[in-house]
Amino acid sequence: MAELIAGIAMSHSPMIMTSEAAAGEKGQRFLQKAAEMKQWLRETKAEILVLVSDDHFNSYFYDHMPSFTIGIGDCEGWGDWQIPPYKIPVEQELAKHILRTGLEHNIDFAFTLKMKVDHGHTQAIYFLNEELDIPVVPIAVNTAAPPLPTMDRCFQLGEVVRQAIESWETDKKVAIVASGGLSHWVPIPKIDSDKEEDQGLIHILKNGRQEIEQLDEYLQTRETRVTRIKSGPVNEAWDREVLRLIAEKDFTSLREWSSEFIEENGGNGGQEIRNWLVLLGALQSFEADTAFYEPIPEWVTGMAMVQFKQSVGKTHKQISSQHEVSI
Repeated sequence: MAELIAGIAMSHSPMIMTSEAAAGEKGQRFLQKAAEMKQWLRETKAEILVLVSDDHFNSYFYDHMPSFTIGIGDCEGWGDWQIPPYKIPVEQELAKHILRTGLEHNIDFAFTLKMKVDHGHTQAIYFLNEELDIPVVPIAVNTAAPPLPTMDRCFQLGEVVRQAIESWETDKKVAIVASGGLSHWVPIPKIDSDKEEDQGLIHILKNGRQEIEQLDEYLQTRETRVTRIKSGPVNEAWDREVLRLIAEKDFTSLREWSSEFIEENGGNGGQEIRNWLVLLGALQSFEADTAFYEPIPEWVTGMAMVQFKQSVGKTHKQISSQHEVSI
């Protein structure tokens, strides 16, 4: 059977691509640590990456907003935020097996044979798998369009992903990467905003990408909303609490966090820690090490990387086989 061998949870920010120098030494330390994580991932001999992230109103809008989507066919990037429009190789057999396992355990993925992903996924590709030599299983979690899946449900999804991997009849080694968070406030209007300047974007958010008449103008407007922020709020105390709970394996507390609590303390962008909860559900027996954390307001985000290694002296499969999926 396949084996889960490693995991990485890491923040993403489009400002890395447009304003790298603005973050100074802190930003350079993040980039150096990302390079080290790429090298470590190679050293684990991972043969497949399950890549969990979210969409930022590029593929999914309020006309069709699934909680969880898995790509089981072709996958390519939108090429947003100066990241190449990668044609991402998909490990289709594992993706289909995860889909079927989910259906057998009350996780009803939306699925697609032609998935398009934005910088949530492709920035992780850029830093960890730019050569595209490790095939990917792409999973998208709705972290942008309330109502959102609960933190508990995301953790349960991770448990099912683990069970699917460990019941897949190959000897492949699989790693999980979760991309998103930590605290940040994204300048996207609330869907019920009555501000005149928000109405054009809200119309698109409600009705879908087909409503965009001038794509270049739309993308430029969205980019301007972000890049005009030279320094964004970051809640370092909340970020460090997230990292503490992960290190101490206090998954119960994280699973109980509400969307309202997360938004108040970590911002609407902090909802992306749902991607991390999927990883935690899959790797709950692994040891977590905070490889990097810095509040980087110049990138409008609390930037973190957490490295997940198997417990010493016991494989993850031996540990997780003692636990049933809690759904």
